[in-house]
Amino acid sequence: MDAEARIRCFHCGSPVATGSSHEVLFDGQPRPVCCAGCEAAARLVLSQGLGRFYEFRSGESTPPELTGRDWSAFDREAALRLYTQLGADGNRAVSLQLEGLRCAACTWLIENSLRRLGGVLDVQVNPAAGRAELRFDPRRVNLGQVLERLAALGYSARPLSFTPADADADGEAERRVSLQRLAVAGLGMMQVMTFAISLYAGALQGMDARITDLMRLVSLLVATPVVLYAAQPFFTSAWRTLRAGTLGMDVPVATSIGAAYLWSVWSTLIGHGAVYFDSAVMFTFFLLVGRHIEMSLRHRAGSRQHALARLLPDSVLRLVGARTERVAPAEIVAGDRIRILPGERVAADGVVKSGISEVDESLLTGESMPRLRSPGALLTAGTLNLSGVLEMEVTRVGPESTLAAISRLLTRAQASRPQIADQADRVAAWFVGVVLLLAAAVAWYWLRVDAARAFPTVLAVLVVTCPCALSLATPAALAAATARLAGAGLLVARARALEALAAVDCVLFDKTGTLTRGQFRLEHERILTDRCDHARCLGLAAALERLSTHPIASAFASIEPAAGVSSVETAVGRGVSGRIDGVRYRIGRPDYALEGCSDVGMDSEALQTTVVLADTAGALATFAFTDELRPDAGTSLERLRALGLTPLIASGDRSAVVATVASRLGEPIARGALDAASKVDWVHSLQRQGHRVATVGDGVNDAPVLAASDVSIAIGSGTDLARVSADLVLLGERLEPVVCAIATARRTRRVIRQNLAWAAVYNATAVPLAALGWLQPWMAALGMSLSSLLVVLNAMRLLRSGS
Repeated sequence: MDAEARIRCFHCGSPVATGSSHEVLFDGQPRPVCCAGCEAAARLVLSQGLGRFYEFRSGESTPPELTGRDWSAFDREAALRLYTQLGADGNRAVSLQLEGLRCAACTWLIENSLRRLGGVLDVQVNPAAGRAELRFDPRRVNLGQVLERLAALGYSARPLSFTPADADADGEAERRVSLQRLAVAGLGMMQVMTFAISLYAGALQGMDARITDLMRLVSLLVATPVVLYAAQPFFTSAWRTLRAGTLGMDVPVATSIGAAYLWSVWSTLIGHGAVYFDSAVMFTFFLLVGRHIEMSLRHRAGSRQHALARLLPDSVLRLVGARTERVAPAEIVAGDRIRILPGERVAADGVVKSGISEVDESLLTGESMPRLRSPGALLTAGTLNLSGVLEMEVTRVGPESTLAAISRLLTRAQASRPQIADQADRVAAWFVGVVLLLAAAVAWYWLRVDAARAFPTVLAVLVVTCPCALSLATPAALAAATARLAGAGLLVARARALEALAAVDCVLFDKTGTLTRGQFRLEHERILTDRCDHARCLGLAAALERLSTHPIASAFASIEPAAGVSSVETAVGRGVSGRIDGVRYRIGRPDYALEGCSDVGMDSEALQTTVVLADTAGALATFAFTDELRPDAGTSLERLRALGLTPLIASGDRSAVVATVASRLGEPIARGALDAASKVDWVHSLQRQGHRVATVGDGVNDAPVLAASDVSIAIGSGTDLARVSADLVLLGERLEPVVCAIATARRTRRVIRQNLAWAAVYNATAVPLAALGWLQPWMAALGMSLSSLLVVLNAMRLLRSGS
């Protein structure tokens, strides 16, 4: 039996039965495995060149189940609509809930194995949340194949859908368990402290030994559930980090609580010696209080995501011919026509077909004023219809809606970690090692000087030096800042953005669609030649512009396009060309469309952009458009200057037009006639001069310059929001949240520095006092807990709009 127990499965660690023929080769040596499932999983891992998994993992793995499950149900169109989000490039994204994660090596194995599966474009695993964010090409790999691969590795995966239940369930469960542990610790602390005061008084004034033993025994009975249940997360976390070969902040916590409890149990059983039940339960209670407040702050930061999930209505009035029917939102598909009554929320994204009404978009965009929506206007899922009756044609539902896209951005931000947070965790791990060495040195000293005082002094050192405040300093501030900006209508899509945003000194704005509304209207057109009449020029322009993603293209949407466009070529930021009836036509900026032809008299009225239509012989027509400035563009740039920032304008429009806009915005540095490459070159030039640049622009058309900047802020709406990859996303019509973001980022940096400074000062002051034996363990517990609470409460100031 002993020999069998010593033979463990190479893959999962389970005992291998005597006579088992299952084995794999690793480093040229046969390794026993317990079953066919583990043999298949190990061969899969090794065949992909991922054998390092077995060298670095800590703990056992989950044996794969060879059930022959059919995963094809997840490849059906209904399942893809429910669980995945379709991107503009045809790729799909899905969130998976994983079970069976044991250590960092599991994360490494999953990410590397899935990336070797053809068609998987990106995968990121969050081991703390047990979730994976996956992007894949459905033309090369199916979702079922991904789930099958994970099952073959021994990990159970469940795709997550965007529902209110998914958004709220985890948070509610965490709150409930936290309150239960807090209640047990609080009641236990009150009882144990009552007995401790009596024991202290009895030691001074005299107490019968039998009563002393009884009170110690009762204290043991009360403290035991506190230590074994309420403090259980500290022991679990400490054990997990030790198995992973690192020192987490819960190692000294678990050591302190465990040592105080076990010492006290031993003293109670043998009938003499000091007991520290009061210190153990007090330490547990105050730690749980601090972490409950920190958890509440995280949930408050994520409450916007939960609120978004609850914005969908319970039922929808769908139009079916001449009649209507009440259906669940899940039954709606693109192309359906629905009626939205006053007081109802919009169930999906779509276009208004009839009716006029005011719509409240405040929870999505931060805009406090209702917006008037009429036929042709876009409606977003989750917005509230205030006055009239609207009929809408559905364009996007479920995971493809704007509401779901916002939720995914929030999830991505919560899953990411900025560099400063990683640095704080590394410092905390180093600090824990120093604390343990310090505790050993203090024990050695006091055992030589006064052995009776050795244990309480070491216990006080362990408690007082717990790096909770150090580890909470950064995440608490980031959570509060993220919640503050979400309420203002600016989504932080990557946590690193706040860290970088605090250091910027230049803010580069695109003009079209950023400083201006980007809703162009064709003001007038001028026909320049008799080679093409008025109707033909408009048709040619409409045909070419329909192939462009530039905002100007929308001005031609109502014009009947010419047929037969082929050989299309797009020059980003310059224009579009195509062949129609055998002739090559170009439309766009004059320098692009005319290819060196002489100027044809461009109109330079304020806020007008001129576009040229030309064939190989020369210009055919010019088109002039109007585009209004955003109402708060001027005040926002003025506030940026007040913060010491330099606002810049970059645009592909002619320099004269850009100069006109700049003159109305306080004369910021402005450059026109820039293509995408020129904008990127300008950003790189600024960076070489030592500047940190934040760029605000359209999430699609300005992708190159956004990617080149230190921080990118995209104007997000409709389909752009679903595919934007910027660091922050502006949801509303105002630019003021950009100013708020920079001010909040600077305040966040100050708060983090204050928190870290306080943690350092506290430890520098308290550690010598504890080492000298001047602090009792319960005093150390109180001081450490108050230090952590101060850090969290300081971070909560960021939730307010003031300084």
